[in-house]
Amino acid sequence: MSEEQRTRGRVLVVDDEPLKRITLQIELSEQGFEVYEAADALIARRVFDNNPVDVVVTDVRMPGMSGLELLAYVKGSRPEVEVILMTAYGAVDNAVLAMKRGAYDYITKPFTTEQLLAKLERLFAAREPTAVNDRVETMGRLVARSQAMKRLFRQIRAVADSDRTILLCGESGTGKELFAEAIHAHSRRANKPLIRFSCAALQPTVLESELFGHEKGAFTGAIRQKAGRFELADGGTMLLDEVDDIPTELQVKLLRVVEQQEFERVGGEAPVRVDVRLICATKSDLLQLVKEGRFREDLYYRLNVISLPIPALRERSDDVPVLANYFLEKHAALVSDSKVTISPHALDELMRHTWPGNVRELEHVVERALTFCGGSEIRPEHILPLSEGRRDTLAPPTLELAEAGKLGLNETVADIERRMIVMALKQCDGNQARAAQRLGIPRTTLRDKIAKYSIPAS
Repeated sequence: MSEEQRTRGRVLVVDDEPLKRITLQIELSEQGFEVYEAADALIARRVFDNNPVDVVVTDVRMPGMSGLELLAYVKGSRPEVEVILMTAYGAVDNAVLAMKRGAYDYITKPFTTEQLLAKLERLFAAREPTAVNDRVETMGRLVARSQAMKRLFRQIRAVADSDRTILLCGESGTGKELFAEAIHAHSRRANKPLIRFSCAALQPTVLESELFGHEKGAFTGAIRQKAGRFELADGGTMLLDEVDDIPTELQVKLLRVVEQQEFERVGGEAPVRVDVRLICATKSDLLQLVKEGRFREDLYYRLNVISLPIPALRERSDDVPVLANYFLEKHAALVSDSKVTISPHALDELMRHTWPGNVRELEHVVERALTFCGGSEIRPEHILPLSEGRRDTLAPPTLELAEAGKLGLNETVADIERRMIVMALKQCDGNQARAAQRLGIPRTTLRDKIAKYSIPAS
């Protein structure tokens, strides 16, 4: 029986009290559920958006966004996902009101895990858990397994054939150019040109000439008429990357192209009409630039007709193995005639990294590893050290099960600590260095705790 078949359901536990949250994660995991956890509703939204969740078990009162607001978000995004509210005895009226708004049930604090299990078992008995599409999907040169990316693929297919302006938002290295390629390929303009142009770090005069072209004699060195990128894209698609770098003096001219599909070349007076579908890409928050007076408000609203946020790689860790193997196949032929694979330990290192450089960084790491491996297998020493990056605290990996008896919510912190250490060691095949890194503590501290709790070396 596969791991997928053994999973009874996928539960997201949201509580700002760490002891309760971690205890529920451990005890529900021991009962066969796959458990995600989040310390507040905002983190829960990120976890929810990027993972296949069947049930959200959330506290009502939390700092920032409340459990009721999270309920509204969950039901607005994926109505098939059920929500169980954890509430204090005196707030039962609010919980009943929430059930009228779509919550499946509520449970009053304090409660035992067995009481929550009874509700979960009744819920899953009434319906089959949400099926998870775990297969790899491709779109042009894009490849993904994560639910977040698959939703983005569906959005692209829905809007590709429109002529509406699209704004791609995402960190550097997330592959915005590849998304533009996919949009163009799925549009009715697919057999027309796709012109790519980056606005980064260009002088205003050079940028204006590159975008709109110039007439002969418009400036020193203009010995002939030159068509700009918008003319070259006529009938097709224009990708304007780093659109946040366009100087304010040129934003008016760009606004005219967007609104009227016409412009004048530098040094010219006759309007040039074009038929261009515009895709813009930015790594900055354009609305913040508007507030700072560095980006025109009217242009912002014209560009932000359809906004497609591209998640960072650390927010879709399911894609890391898929992308690593994709880049392995892409570059392996350059360094070896034999098939090269990635060892499980090397893949584990890739999974634990937070990828500040996103997909571009992952591709460079795989290329470097192929250069150093000199054989048929990439091992950890071929990819380490990885660049420094902050660890993702939004969706910590689900720890594997530990064989331990059932304990209630009142178990001690020491009991939880011991069990988490056992889980981490089991997941890391007894490797203390990797287990310490996974737990976020120094290796010497881990050794002390192993001795303190008399945890067997095996």
